[in-house]
Amino acid sequence: MKALILVDLQNDFLPGGALAVSKGDEVLPVAVKMMKAGFKHIIATQDWHPANHGSFASNNAGAKVGSMGK
Repeated sequence: MKALILVDLQNDFLPGGALAVSKGDEVLPVAVKMMKAGFKHIIATQDWHPANHGSFASNNAGAKVGSMGK
């Protein structure tokens, strides 16, 4: 059995989104093509964190956006 798994394909990561990734929208045509490829199972995941989550640089004194935490 084969399945297509789409991980974190969400508006926040597209240009103009809250956590925009440069050229993030370029994955959409690929995802649509794969979704039409006849997979029996298509699974999509979406990660979400509240605004005060420790993974955001703004919630860690001295951290810079894009830096790796401890």
